Amino acid sequence: MARKVVCLLFGIVTINAFSQQDKVKHFVAGSTISFVSYKVLYKKTKNHPKSLLLGMASGILAGVAKEVYDPVFDKNDLLSTALGSVSVGITIDLLPNRERQHRH
Repeated sequence: MARKVVCLLFGIVTINAFSQQDKVKHFVAGSTISFVSYKVLYKKTKNHPKSLLLGMASGILAGVAKEVYDPVFDKNDLLSTALGSVSVGITIDLLPNRERQHRH
């Protein structure tokens, strides 16, 4: 039940964040960086929780670095990037993974 509430709230926030096309790019960048980071970390460590957390953190950190580099810090850009990172983390955690299931 809690996961359904989180997903519902996430969907509402995401719809508001996508009011501008630029925010979609930030969302995609955050989700891509987080997903690739997770896959690389999991392949090396075989530690799902650690890889998941560090994968999401890498996407968010990339968003922070980009906004610090930009002439104007846009908190909505950072929010969109973070939402992309967290959405991938939630998706990875909710979907079954045959490789992880065989190891336990």
